[in-house]
Amino acid sequence: MRVQEDSDTSGPPLDFHEPYGGYHRRDIPPEDAELTHVGPGTPCGEYMRKFWQPICLSQQLTDVPLAIRILGEDLVAFRDRSDRLGVLHRHCSHRGTSLEYGIVSERGIRCCYHGWLFDIDGTILETPGEPPGSRLKDSLCHGAYAAFEHNGLVFAYMGTPEEKPDFPMFEEYDPPSTKVLAFSNYLPCNWLQAYENGIDILHNAIFHNGVGNAALQRGEGKSAFSFNGAFEEIPVTEWRLADDGSGAGNGSGMISISTRRLGDKVWVRMNHCTEPNYIHSGTFWENAKEVSYHKRLALTRWMVPIDDTHTWALGWRYFNDRVDPEHLGNEDEVGVDKVDHLAGQTWRPYEEGQRDPGDYEVMVNQRPIAVHALEHLGWTDTGVAMLRQIIRRGVRGETPRGLPTPAGSRTDICFRSYTSDTVLLVPKQEDHDDRELLRGIGDRVAAVVFAGHAYTGVERDEFVKRRLAEIG
Repeated sequence: MRVQEDSDTSGPPLDFHEPYGGYHRRDIPPEDAELTHVGPGTPCGEYMRKFWQPICLSQQLTDVPLAIRILGEDLVAFRDRSDRLGVLHRHCSHRGTSLEYGIVSERGIRCCYHGWLFDIDGTILETPGEPPGSRLKDSLCHGAYAAFEHNGLVFAYMGTPEEKPDFPMFEEYDPPSTKVLAFSNYLPCNWLQAYENGIDILHNAIFHNGVGNAALQRGEGKSAFSFNGAFEEIPVTEWRLADDGSGAGNGSGMISISTRRLGDKVWVRMNHCTEPNYIHSGTFWENAKEVSYHKRLALTRWMVPIDDTHTWALGWRYFNDRVDPEHLGNEDEVGVDKVDHLAGQTWRPYEEGQRDPGDYEVMVNQRPIAVHALEHLGWTDTGVAMLRQIIRRGVRGETPRGLPTPAGSRTDICFRSYTSDTVLLVPKQEDHDDRELLRGIGDRVAAVVFAGHAYTGVERDEFVKRRLAEIG
């Protein structure tokens, strides 16, 4: 699909050809507020609030409350002693004391200052000290959000109560033996630039393994953030709207299709971004030595805004013999503020980060909020421009089919992913442009994966693998 240049990414009318022209380039335009600002009442913030968002890991809810900030709101999360989840506005409705110092109770949470007791839905159960017959507790309700727990993540719905959708179920990935581990990563930057990193496919070959890899360029060998040999090849890449059979732009997000040749083998990799901030990534460890069909996810994550300049990456790592056949992942390095392929980036000395930068350094240091008006996008940024367009359409309400519907109004609420890694035996053909051959193979693989949308579970995987085997 051809993507028009995003209207907010054209640079200022300056002479770009003037050497030593820093004087004329000093002014910094404002950020793209429509996409980057997420507080209450902002267009993007209200859009994100229509979806269930992960807010923390289950393991973080202990016998004391957890202070969190999500979408610019100060909250407190807890699990009461009846094993119910609560997500409340952080400051007590009485005198404003922070409920992060509250007492987790059999039913709800009690403020430590004057003992007011709040249920998980914000109902005020007790107001100690008030005279008998006082109706104060019945005159108001504390701010609260619905919460749900799934696979070690705690989710909250922060939108209008009447629009609250059912909690979506998630497609099962790969064998029953798959181990699913929840993780978080803290990123002191805007959510969008962190999200875009997942659809910026070319950086894998250039930044992690190519001319942008600092350790390689200094002759020091691969860095701590180098991917394996299969990722070194610059792929033939396309980006498309995810297609569930409806035609286009239905709210299923977008995919990248990266096709690489490694000898007689062709590796086709598809990653999938789903509105508004959910990304599914394939295997990190593909060596493309053996033919394989439709390997599924190694990682899923949401880029959840803390506020305009801070982000939590929250999601799941999947461990099984298909996505990690060489067992290079480290299950011990997955948890609160750590996931194995990003571990160790937040605490490193500054100079170490300069000498061996990882994704953390390049995402965070685009500025706290990247300024799109100063960018000069090229063809390699087609996916980034496309992703911004998709989000902008969602924010403006132009993709109504992509929005969750109120609870009970829809039967198919399963998150499905088109993420897939396939290795085929397809030798080069004489007198044939190999890049065009690779592009055609990528198209055929994507068509098969899309066609699998008509099926679910094991039936879907078997259909896709059978059809892929017919290609090579």
